[in-house]
Amino acid sequence: MRTLFLNPPSFEGFDGGASSRWPATREIESYWYPIWLCYPAGMLPDSKVVDAPPHKISIEQTVAMARDFELLVLFTSTAGFYSDVRMAEMMKDSNP
Repeated sequence: MRTLFLNPPSFEGFDGGASSRWPATREIESYWYPIWLCYPAGMLPDSKVVDAPPHKISIEQTVAMARDFELLVLFTSTAGFYSDVRMAEMMKDSNP
């Protein structure tokens, strides 16, 4: 089963948040690898990990990319929860 492990696009001005997505800002940008997504992805054939925030991947690009997968594992947090839910709904609508 083709599985997408996704650290979704974040809110405007997101600075990396030391491997989490919280609304605090800092003087520098620091993007940690999404190791909590990479561990299980490494055990599933035909899986892919996408770390959208440091690569500035938009919601629209992410939705288009997700069409190629059968299952989505989505990291979310309180700060981005509602936008993540909207994006997941867009994914479902584009690939029922």
